[in-house]
Amino acid sequence: MAFIIRFLNYIDNIFIKLINQEPDPLNKARIRMLGYILVFYTVFCSILVVTYALADLQFHLIRISTVFIITLSLIALGLYSNLWKVISHSILAVITFGVWTNLSIYVRDVNIETLQYIWFACVLSFYIHGSKWGWFYSALNILPVLAFTIADNKNYFFLGGSAHQVTLPIYVFVTFYNFLLITFLQFYFFRSFNKNITSLQIAKNELGSLNEKLNQTLSKVEKLSNSRMEFLSTMSHEIRTPLNGVIGLTNVLLAEAPRKDQEDNLDMLKFSAENLLLLVNNVLDVNKLDSNKTELEKISFDLAELITRNYASSKLKATEKGLDFKLFIDPVLNDKWVISDPTRITQVLLNLINNAIKFTEKGSISVSAQVINVSQSSIKVQFTIEDTGIGISPEKRHVVFEPFIQASANTNRNYGGTGLGLQIVKKTLGLFNSDINFTSEEHVGSKFSFDIDFDYLMLKQPKPKTILEDQNDLAGLCILVAEDNSINRMVINKTLKKWNITPTIVDDGLSALRCIEKEDFDVVLLDLHMPIMDGYTATSHIRNLKDPRKANVFIIALTASVNEKSHRNVIDAKMNDYLPKPFNPDHLFAKLKKISNTL
Repeated sequence: MAFIIRFLNYIDNIFIKLINQEPDPLNKARIRMLGYILVFYTVFCSILVVTYALADLQFHLIRISTVFIITLSLIALGLYSNLWKVISHSILAVITFGVWTNLSIYVRDVNIETLQYIWFACVLSFYIHGSKWGWFYSALNILPVLAFTIADNKNYFFLGGSAHQVTLPIYVFVTFYNFLLITFLQFYFFRSFNKNITSLQIAKNELGSLNEKLNQTLSKVEKLSNSRMEFLSTMSHEIRTPLNGVIGLTNVLLAEAPRKDQEDNLDMLKFSAENLLLLVNNVLDVNKLDSNKTELEKISFDLAELITRNYASSKLKATEKGLDFKLFIDPVLNDKWVISDPTRITQVLLNLINNAIKFTEKGSISVSAQVINVSQSSIKVQFTIEDTGIGISPEKRHVVFEPFIQASANTNRNYGGTGLGLQIVKKTLGLFNSDINFTSEEHVGSKFSFDIDFDYLMLKQPKPKTILEDQNDLAGLCILVAEDNSINRMVINKTLKKWNITPTIVDDGLSALRCIEKEDFDVVLLDLHMPIMDGYTATSHIRNLKDPRKANVFIIALTASVNEKSHRNVIDAKMNDYLPKPFNPDHLFAKLKKISNTL
């Protein structure tokens, strides 16, 4: 079997040029069929030429030699042209020539060989050329046999227990009917075969056209998605800019020892502004997660401290509602730093904790981090947030993770929100190869949990104690601020002055570059989008300054654009750090404190 396959592949290689020139798969098969016939008949004819020559059968030798020469000529024609249809007609003509010469010269009767040639002509003509030529060649081979049978005027017999004579008309009828049936079967088979092939070809073409339309549609959807991303990023930037002023000035006023009534008003103002910021962040995060443009960072950090900070930042809201707010952190985490994305973990925890506080009017809320498996290099932690809130009815549990959907219309009216929090949680956990599990009972409460596998590092020394923020800690730090928005300039100025820093403030990148050329600074707080010269261009010029101290000044990017592209651009521009607006004064202080300690 393997030998036959190799031999057929060899024949294919002989006619490979002719095969490759034909795009239609069915025609490729026809060309291969013709190649097999020509090669096999070359071998067949060469054997008969030798046999007839040795037996001195001159008439047979003349005929088979003619066929042999024609076969070799057709092979040559196939090698040097693409006239495969001419080759097939030539083969059929040779077969028909054999039938006619058998009837008239060589056999002068209808023997098995003659019937084989007739069958061969019928099959080949239908398969190679279709119905019209199939009927033509079938008639050209069958009609002479019928004519010969009629003219022969013999008595004919059939095999059985004993011989029985039949009349000529009956024999002619049987012969004609059988040939007609054979031809019809070939015709019907070819028609069905060709119909299926044609249908498949049409389906293939339609599929190709459909795929092309689908690709065009996907391209349009991708462009639309990119446009949506750009729009939301732009809107986020435009909303964050005034929010930076609102939240920043609120923080400044709260730090200036306001009266009790003023402090209450400022707290409400800050709370409202931060809720608006959370809404903007949620919409932008959903867009990024839907666009699959979010990648996890790999940063080593103290997971226990991160959980504690999230708990502390939410405790005031829980206390104001009179809720019992509990925290449990597995002691196993105390001597380990995990390697993961602290921002995304914070996002998940805060969404779940804030939901628990929002939907719980009385009772308790508990947050826990339990180690469920630990090895030499990895640790699995189960996070659980449980509340005694309003709960979720069984028929609504399948929709709470859908965007913009809450358990009921009353939920939105009574508690507010967009319904994006749980969808963000689910999609973000997907980045960690994790999923959210929850149980809930209406009017009893809800329990949300998820597991995350972390790589971790063992601490060789105890964790350093948190340094209290002293306003004098940053005194003497020389800072340049480049910010085009007047309100933001005022916010940064007042914030830095709290820490006894008197910054140099300019309103564009070119002015910042000129200041650095004249003076030495420890830190540059650089807005990215400014007139005359933006932050990226200014950074490029600063890094190319000849003075190494000036060229290597520590640059922190300040921007209201918080998409992944902006983050990558900051890194590519060789800036040292990144602080999104509205910035938290504590975050800025921590960054400046870290720089101060290295100077």
